Amino acid sequence: MIPSGSDKRWSTIPDPEFRLDSSWRWIVKTKWITIILALCLGASVVLAQDDETTQPAPQDAVGGLPFAGEVDVTVVTVNVYVTNKQGLAVSDLTADDFVLTQDGTPRPISNFGLFTDEVYRSYYSGQQPPTGQPTPTPVPGTETLSKDSFRPVYVVLYFDNANSRSLDRNRLITQMRTFVRETLQPPVQMMVISYNKSYDVLQTFTDDQREIYNALREVKMMTGGRTETDNARKDILRQFSDSQRNSQQDVGSMNRAHGMMIGFAEEEANDLQFTLGALRDTVTMLSGLPGKKVIVYASNGLPMIAGLDLFYAYANTYHESSAITESARYNMNRHFNSLVSNANAQDISFYTFGVGGLENPTLSSAELGTAQDSMSASIGMQNYLDPLRFMADSTGGACTVNTNDFTAGLEKVGQDFFTYYSLGYTLHQSGLDKVHRIKVELPNHPDYRVRYRQRFVEKSLESRVQDKVVTGLMFPLDDNPMQIMIEIGSQGPAGETRWMVPFKLSFPLRRVALLPTGEDYVGNVTLFLAARNSKGDRSDVVRQNHEIRVKAADYDDAQLRRYTITANLLMEEGSHNVAVGILDPVTRNASFSTTKVTVRE
Repeated sequence: MIPSGSDKRWSTIPDPEFRLDSSWRWIVKTKWITIILALCLGASVVLAQDDETTQPAPQDAVGGLPFAGEVDVTVVTVNVYVTNKQGLAVSDLTADDFVLTQDGTPRPISNFGLFTDEVYRSYYSGQQPPTGQPTPTPVPGTETLSKDSFRPVYVVLYFDNANSRSLDRNRLITQMRTFVRETLQPPVQMMVISYNKSYDVLQTFTDDQREIYNALREVKMMTGGRTETDNARKDILRQFSDSQRNSQQDVGSMNRAHGMMIGFAEEEANDLQFTLGALRDTVTMLSGLPGKKVIVYASNGLPMIAGLDLFYAYANTYHESSAITESARYNMNRHFNSLVSNANAQDISFYTFGVGGLENPTLSSAELGTAQDSMSASIGMQNYLDPLRFMADSTGGACTVNTNDFTAGLEKVGQDFFTYYSLGYTLHQSGLDKVHRIKVELPNHPDYRVRYRQRFVEKSLESRVQDKVVTGLMFPLDDNPMQIMIEIGSQGPAGETRWMVPFKLSFPLRRVALLPTGEDYVGNVTLFLAARNSKGDRSDVVRQNHEIRVKAADYDDAQLRRYTITANLLMEEGSHNVAVGILDPVTRNASFSTTKVTVRE
């Protein structure tokens, strides 16, 4: 247990941007971090004098966090993209043109507006928006429409190098320069991520075009992993072809070919799980950010069924139709469903690009003289492209495939940033995490295409706090109304590569609601803690409720003091980010802090 009061072992984090909090008797183990939390019990928890007690208390004595769900009734916003037969944005509709349902029940549209590039620019320049347009209406409770109504736009340029050919990917990157130049301006920020077995953040969110260009140049120098996959597939197809050419379709030949095919499918399925896991981690990382969130995903495609074309080629070569049935074992549909469900829960849209361009699925087979006929080759190509369509269509984004010119697809992404209808409807909060299905129709305009997120996830306040803690592992949080402070003690060895890192966490007791209960004043806080190392490995979010109890006789004095909690983190050597959230369930106020910790190397 860490003693309270002054101690030379402790040094307060000087940067107010980086703070922390936690509490519990709990042990959380991962492969790289163990979190050991121990509470300082008794009166000692309020002995540390609050340095700010001499200053006037703010009007909102407990601080606050503007969660939309802090009230029983909130407004759900659905961004809707409408295009005509030519693919051009439609901007002359009114609220009466739309029919919106949640879970099959029609919901009146309480808030409506048309956002356009011109409307956005006018607000960011301080000018009035153009007249004659259905400009956005404020959420109930606000008196005027301010720039706060125009949420930031976060764009992740995600290059899946493990599933891309370098030349194909670089063709897209070259065409991206114009897209970056025309769209990277307020309120847009971009980030660049490269994935090859693990994802690497090459550039965090910025509005500096030069930084994005530099990151894109770095991606262009990277090796694409799809070539290795292509070579493995060709080896198997050669085995099929040789068997057919030499009439060696005996049991031994079939077994060798079957084993190669199964080995390929299993490895591809395993690799895909890591690929989608990295995408889910990216989605989770963005969850706590406000505003529009977009992932521009680029690859040569992903298999919905691992090795599907090989199963068809095997069936054709050896006349074994059972191979088609066998391929169902490697159907990855549930993994894609999990990804898009998570994206919809965080209101994130995928804009997917199949960088292969206008591919001839049988070209390589013809060159090799393999047994892969046109049908199996075509099935294989669609097997890789259909998931890209699914990811985009299910999240309200757009998919660009089967083209060497990505200009139109990139323009659509930029268009969607600023040209859309905002439909709002009231929702009576259940306080639970619930999935709702959304449907938007234009009954009087059957020729128009409508895109939107098909699901809305109603989140409890606790889930939203947890989301923000996860986001804080990547992006420093500056949302600390409860004035959490952290002190770090001296590290001590706890094994060959692990160190015990002590923390002392505190916040003013006046920031927490303490209610009279018998002879005491009692409050409750829920604490959330997570950590992330420099490799991108993240611990689970630890959540724990904690009771604060103060004797009635000590109440006035306690209001001038800080509540102190101690925690020990057993961590491996290297750099770590630690993020914490604290929630007062009575006031429904939350506070967040982040800190960086370097464990001795």
